Amino acid sequence: MKRYIAAGLAAMLLCSAGVPAYAAQRPAPAQTETAQQTAPVRLTFDTLEQTVRRNNISIKANDSTVKSAEETDVSNSYFMNYLSLSGQIEGYQKQIKALSETIAALPADDPMRAALTAQLQTLRASLAGAQSAYTDLDDQEDDAKKDHERTIERTQREMQNDSDQICRDAQDNYIALQTLRYAQNATDRSLAQLDRNIAAVQKQVQLGMAGTNQLAALQSQRQALDASRSAQQTQYDSVRNVLTLQCGYPLGTELVLDALPTVTQAQLDALDYARDLEQVLAHSYTVWQKKDAAEQAARDYLNDVTDNEHAAQAAKITCDAERENVTAAFRKLYQQVAQKRTALQAAYGDLQQAQKTFRVQQVQYRLGMIARLAYADAEGALQAAQEAAATAEIDLLAAYQAYQWALRGVMTSTAAA
Repeated sequence: MKRYIAAGLAAMLLCSAGVPAYAAQRPAPAQTETAQQTAPVRLTFDTLEQTVRRNNISIKANDSTVKSAEETDVSNSYFMNYLSLSGQIEGYQKQIKALSETIAALPADDPMRAALTAQLQTLRASLAGAQSAYTDLDDQEDDAKKDHERTIERTQREMQNDSDQICRDAQDNYIALQTLRYAQNATDRSLAQLDRNIAAVQKQVQLGMAGTNQLAALQSQRQALDASRSAQQTQYDSVRNVLTLQCGYPLGTELVLDALPTVTQAQLDALDYARDLEQVLAHSYTVWQKKDAAEQAARDYLNDVTDNEHAAQAAKITCDAERENVTAAFRKLYQQVAQKRTALQAAYGDLQQAQKTFRVQQVQYRLGMIARLAYADAEGALQAAQEAAATAEIDLLAAYQAYQWALRGVMTSTAAA
């Protein structure tokens, strides 16, 4: 396969010398964004992955790593060896030809014939050794190319999985921000309710109808709840900052998040555990990783790289165990989708009941049958039911997205636990 190289090595070397390595075209430096984003950035969940893949610095680095591996030519490291051996072979052949002609020209009884013939045999042995080395070098290069192809595949799979995880985490953070906002709203309602209760108890204390200890207890509850609200805001800001960086924007950029999509009945009906499990196992990065390690261990044993047969068997067992782990993790994801679906239906039922109850309390309030404080509590209860239903929709979306990522071979550590 490499025989054509010997004839053209010198010319190739001269041509390559005309273009030094440092003269190769280099990509222009990437344009950096301004230190601050002057305008708010609107994000949608459906296009979030596209935004992250386009802007995320880590994903860009992963792409560069893959490109570098793909562009590496292992033949370059063998070039000088081919050139040296080709020169030796050509030199031996010329010497053998000249010496053979000299011997042939000598009389049969010339005493020099024996010495020259011995020298000729030595040259022929040296030629055979150089030709054998050339053939071995050809085989070594072929093996190196096969190893490099496997290296490229490993790099591609590893970088793709890492980039997928970044996109998966960005979607999780997008969902988490919406969930945290509802949690903040719930805390705000509790604070408002406490404020109403504190105001009422203060009146009662003034009238001697309640003790100061009761008022102090409510005020203490409010302080604790206010601290919880501050912690929620800190957590929200932290997740928002992470999402900002994942999207490739500088810290301080104002993100405007569009509403989350809802999982449709058609999407839920399309789930098929048995069929989808085959796709998960075929695309799973961890299954592929363990399978690749098992195949490498088997090659090393067959090629006498190692004499540890048990290592190859252990790698095969590890691969089989990983398939079982992924199967169990995916079964858990499938069950979670079903559970979140049931929880959403229950939340919808609770919301319908809360709406009915509130309509009754509206009438009662207009008729003067309940006080303003009770009516405000009723409004809070309806808002809580509405947000509980919205949270259940988000929980179902999160479970569905985890299921869809699993189909692409990506599972989070919690899903795999």
